[in-house]
Amino acid sequence: MAKILADKDIRRLINSVLLNADEKLINPNGIELRLGKDVAFHSTGEEAQLGPGQFLKVNPGESVAISSLELIDFKADTVRAILPRSMLMGFITPTTTMMREGISQVATKIDAGFRGNLNWGVRNGSTRDLILQYGEPIFKLTIFELAEDETPEIAYGDRANDSYQDTEGIRRSTRSIPVDIPKSKVVSSSFDRLDPKKQLREAGYPFDHIGTELTNLHGKFEVVSADVRMMRDEFQSRTTELSNKIQTETKTLAEKLEEERKSILEKVELLFDRKFLRVVGIIVGAIPMMYGGATFLQGSGLGGNTVSFIAVVGGIVVVLASYALTRSAR
Repeated sequence: MAKILADKDIRRLINSVLLNADEKLINPNGIELRLGKDVAFHSTGEEAQLGPGQFLKVNPGESVAISSLELIDFKADTVRAILPRSMLMGFITPTTTMMREGISQVATKIDAGFRGNLNWGVRNGSTRDLILQYGEPIFKLTIFELAEDETPEIAYGDRANDSYQDTEGIRRSTRSIPVDIPKSKVVSSSFDRLDPKKQLREAGYPFDHIGTELTNLHGKFEVVSADVRMMRDEFQSRTTELSNKIQTETKTLAEKLEEERKSILEKVELLFDRKFLRVVGIIVGAIPMMYGGATFLQGSGLGGNTVSFIAVVGGIVVVLASYALTRSAR
């Protein structure tokens, strides 16, 4: 039957099976493992490294993959140098300190034959930042000694698909799925059709509080949106009314200007006609009168020069009379 190793047995494994392990972290039936240098942030895909005196910050709701400072060597040759005819396997569980701080960690196991740094997932389920120091104990390793009849036929690392053997730092998941999966081949719930506000309310603190605040904020946005919509409608109504009024006034003014233009043109035409007829009448009437007067004067025995002078004077009189009549008509 498998035996759980006690502190005195675990102490014998340090520097061979448990490399870089701290003897001060041995418990009655286990040893605490510490935060190593390699970190991978699932939310952003970033990777980072820690060193002595540095700290890892995990935001609320964030998940990270971390590595152990210790290197575990459960290969048969290494173990049997200390425990002949035996092999070792282990269980990894979170420390109670981490659980008290609301940190979600998954228990796992170490198969017989494994060798490498351990990788874990840590999720901060609290509402505050999680700060972990490089080298801080965060997991507990419980080791089982397997008797000869309990050892596996094929140890971990001896199979082709044992992808995590000899892990150094963080080794990404080797699980693979097709890039394009037809929707007809996917079986899922109607989660994507659930009311997001209901999901937040049922998710517990702090998400239920966030959901309530978002609902209240949405209500305020609806009020503001209604006010803005009313202002927009009123603005559009006033703009339309003003535009119609401007069009009406412009049309009326254009009609008045057109009427005034026609009236002025009619008056100008009438005035021109009157002046033209008056001047033409005077000139036409003066020509026969001057001709008759010249003929009469020639018959009376006056000389040609005298008759010409009288004709010129008469023409001047006609021009002055026409000018006087035209000016007085203005």
